Amino acid sequence: MNNAVSYRVMLVENDRGDADLVHRSLRAAKGVHFHITWVTTLAETLRKLADSPFDVLLLDPALPDSSGLDTIHAVRRASDSLPLVILASQDDIDFALQAIDIGAQDCLIKGKFDSESLVRAIRYAIGRSHRRKKSPKRKPTADYQRLATRIFEAMGDGIMVTDAAANIEAVNPAFCQITGYSEDEVLGKNSRLLRSGRHHQTFYQAIWRALQTNGEWAGEVWNQRKDGEVFREWLTVSSLRDEAGRISHYIAVFADMSSIHRSHPVTERLTWRDALTGLANRALFLRQLQQTLTDAHRDGRFSVVLLLDLDRFRDINEARGAAMGNALLKLVARSLRKTLHSDDLLARLDSDEFAILLPRLVADRETAGREALVVAEKLRIALQETIELDGERFHIGASTGITVFPEFPDETPSDILRQADMAMHQAKAASGGRAIFFEAIMGEAIKERYRVERELRAAVIGSQLRLYVQPQLEAGQRQIGAEALVRWEHPERSIVLPGMFIPLAETTDLIVAIDRWMLSAVCRLLGRLNREGRALRISANISPRHFQQADFVDEVKRLLAVNGADPAHLVLEITEGLVIDDFADVVAKMSLLRTLGVHFSMDDFGTGYSSLAYLKRLPIHELKIDKSFIQDVTTNSNDAALVESILAVAQHLHLQVVAEGVETKAQAEFLNARGKIIHQGYLYGKPEPVEKWLAKLDEC
Repeated sequence: MNNAVSYRVMLVENDRGDADLVHRSLRAAKGVHFHITWVTTLAETLRKLADSPFDVLLLDPALPDSSGLDTIHAVRRASDSLPLVILASQDDIDFALQAIDIGAQDCLIKGKFDSESLVRAIRYAIGRSHRRKKSPKRKPTADYQRLATRIFEAMGDGIMVTDAAANIEAVNPAFCQITGYSEDEVLGKNSRLLRSGRHHQTFYQAIWRALQTNGEWAGEVWNQRKDGEVFREWLTVSSLRDEAGRISHYIAVFADMSSIHRSHPVTERLTWRDALTGLANRALFLRQLQQTLTDAHRDGRFSVVLLLDLDRFRDINEARGAAMGNALLKLVARSLRKTLHSDDLLARLDSDEFAILLPRLVADRETAGREALVVAEKLRIALQETIELDGERFHIGASTGITVFPEFPDETPSDILRQADMAMHQAKAASGGRAIFFEAIMGEAIKERYRVERELRAAVIGSQLRLYVQPQLEAGQRQIGAEALVRWEHPERSIVLPGMFIPLAETTDLIVAIDRWMLSAVCRLLGRLNREGRALRISANISPRHFQQADFVDEVKRLLAVNGADPAHLVLEITEGLVIDDFADVVAKMSLLRTLGVHFSMDDFGTGYSSLAYLKRLPIHELKIDKSFIQDVTTNSNDAALVESILAVAQHLHLQVVAEGVETKAQAEFLNARGKIIHQGYLYGKPEPVEKWLAKLDEC
């Protein structure tokens, strides 16, 4: 191994199984040694890139806090020269081309590479990146021109070169094979001869604007072969400019998607289609919405999403049974599809919830809104027509939420769907059968909540979270550790306290992302303390939603290992409400971590669903008395009695006790008179940035 080549690899992969596969593949490589740093989020990736040098980055773009090309762009902004290999979940030719276009050296498909091909891709990426840095650009030689001609002739994708007026100047053999036209039949003709008639003129105008502005466009297009057959293709068009900066040519590269769908019909349906209705599913809807959102931002124009929920469908489903309900949904889907334009995208997102994307971009919000109302009214009329099924007639109504986008510069497709969902629920609350715009129902409280949620999502991705700690002292004398706390360093409002954003995060998936960030930060801190020879414990609160994640135990194990943290110094604080849902699963996870040495603390004990039976069976190490009991313990006999009862329970079960919210000497003396209790509160120190806390430790 001494003569082996060594590479420092950052692996960005959220799926544990896929990460293990990469680890095994790299360990199996002969003559090469890989030092692997594994991270699971974009935020963690950006921090690692800033702190440590790497030779290559293996990146799965689908992460909890970012996805797709956005992930690659973010990584490229952080490090534009680091060799990058994409590990994609699906064999998407267009995505691979776009990834390479914005800086990736290679794109591998998960499950389709072995150890040899992965190592080869890494070496290729590093070598290509180095050559790009060292080699000046050179003019094409005659050999290079001949090679380019051979590639043009051999390409499996169709290629068409036109002049600035879109008149065809050259095509390759694949073009002729796909379209049925010979080269002589198309040379000199305008590329319009391939049009199928399925797209509105505004569709082609959007492509034209993109080519003038950005020099490229990519997306799905329906075109027509010589024999009249309409087929779907994935088209990438680029514009070429002369030395004066004027567009001289267009190059179109396209793949015939009809053959792909014929060869993989089941896979396509499962991936992108709703199994019951055959409509687009949520994944496909979000994918197309992202493309339309990108086009809208680029062109400064607007589009619309409508979210439609059937009124009283659940009543019908329960009264007539699931089979009748499914048949009714199929008829509704057929009716909606017949009402919409061929360019419109209709998707079934959930049981009786349908989404419609109007991809035709318009110049202003008012026009987009008017078109949305016209479509909503057509859909309402179509659904009001009596639907007859098995001799029974149904009258179906629907509540519709409408959002015109883009509304904000950094909004995502998920943001847009949430806007439409809020409007739809408002329409449903107003007796149903109505269409309501997102903007119209937004009171100040809803606006503020929505704004905070958007900003918090940006904070998690954009490294705005900060680790704070509050000291914990044994019997109020010797510091034995600290509780880790999160703060949000807002770019405009400075430090935001947890009470302002944690309750909101707990109602969304954001709490898991924040928890993951916190756990990672705590394990890094423990690793640092361990290396410095400081035997201090750090406690961190774990939300029920995070604890319930399937990979929670593996995540804790990995973070402890990669940071060199002592498991015995990690205290995970859980709440009493956690054990209500699945007690057996909770005990199993806690027991697995307890075998490593991790300790558990029951946070806010006495304020929730206290059960001595549960408490006795849980593998916990300590109880944490809520500060609401401590603040009046010296003046309120009831609080004093409650604290003494908790101390008695802890003593009986041989549990350690932490009292939070200790602010006065009288409170401290009350606690010290009743046992060896760990104190935490303003009497000993307020929460402060971790670096400041560490500096104080150095002074001791």
